[in-house]
Amino acid sequence: MPDRGRWTERWANALGEEAVRGGGAGRAPSSWVIERCLALPPDAVIVDVAAGAGRHAVALAERGRRVVAVDYVAEAVRVAVRAHPRVQGVVADAGALPFAPGSLDALLTVNFLDRALFPVFAGLLKPGGSLIVETYTLEQRTLVESGRARAPRDPAYMLGRGELAALVAPLEVMDLREGLVDDGAGVRHVASIVAIRQR
Repeated sequence: MPDRGRWTERWANALGEEAVRGGGAGRAPSSWVIERCLALPPDAVIVDVAAGAGRHAVALAERGRRVVAVDYVAEAVRVAVRAHPRVQGVVADAGALPFAPGSLDALLTVNFLDRALFPVFAGLLKPGGSLIVETYTLEQRTLVESGRARAPRDPAYMLGRGELAALVAPLEVMDLREGLVDDGAGVRHVASIVAIRQR
């Protein structure tokens, strides 16, 4: 994958001793994502794909949840695993996840967008399993261009209006929001969804 070297270098530069001790690389998680994950059954195992250093995985583990942090940058996964004993780590590409079809209670991904993988994610869920996604919309560019935020500039990595609900089909949408958000994770334009595999 052409971006692997860039992301590995980014994590090598970003992961100082403070991040190694605390996990999550110092950024607060999305409060909406944490709330929706905590609403899942307490015994659900949450697989956090493109987890980075565990910003969401560690926050969920601190609240008693079992989480598997998946990322293709090995050092980022090591940081997440060291941060909390309830976080398990898997070094894998999001396009080659080592899970059996129909085996996952919940799959989470934040600020990662590969449209081709939505059917794969849906197929990994058990009946009744949840897909939780939050990522940037095209409106985020206005914040980036004004210097108020950092995020992808390439529209290929941002969602169009109403696109996320279409991407998760045929899963059943249980919760959806889209627009400007301001929480501990910062000011950003995102779309967020919880969708369930019915059968």
